[in-house]
Amino acid sequence: MEESITKMVADYFQALSHPTRIEILQLLKGRNEMCVCEIVEKLKKDQSNISRHLNALRIAGVVDFRGEGVRSFYKVKYKQADKLIDLVKSILHEQVKEGQKILQAF
Repeated sequence: MEESITKMVADYFQALSHPTRIEILQLLKGRNEMCVCEIVEKLKKDQSNISRHLNALRIAGVVDFRGEGVRSFYKVKYKQADKLIDLVKSILHEQVKEGQKILQAF
């Protein structure tokens, strides 16, 4: 049982493991939902590229999808995903501060 949970956690992190996916989640943060066309416009990337990454996030359960006619809308499924990204940013910030202290010692 524990192995399957570990795999699920690893799969979730794998779904987040591309810079474009993090950019998408940052755009969706704090919004109810966003149209794919808006995401494409804001990130200035190809629509097929954005759609591929949104699909990977949807399959992993990170985002929810809603279709309305020819338009597709996405939102973060669980708000804790926002907190997860903020936590990683906080850790990276601490790492940079530690690196600065080491450099100042020279």
